[in-house]
Amino acid sequence: MRKPFEWVRSLFGANRVELALFSPAIVHDRSRLVRYAVAGGTLVGMVAAAAIGAAALAALMAAMAAIYFLATQVLGIKVNVDPAAFYQTVQRQANAYGAN
Repeated sequence: MRKPFEWVRSLFGANRVELALFSPAIVHDRSRLVRYAVAGGTLVGMVAAAAIGAAALAALMAAMAAIYFLATQVLGIKVNVDPAAFYQTVQRQANAYGAN
């Protein structure tokens, strides 16, 4: 019979210090240095991917802010973000088409 949290033990490895989650099974029988190098490389790759994603999200938000600024301040477009007005507009257009 399996123990309730045996999967946690398998993530942390039975007799190893490094996380087995970050090193594939093919390097489990290799030396400690190789296991640490593979686990470290995996962690560095994950951190780099997270940093790239965060930078891309920040760039997207900056671009959206720039577009909003240009549209409202430079072009003078007024943006109405009233959800009730949007809903009423959609209902009027839907009524113009009639029943499905």
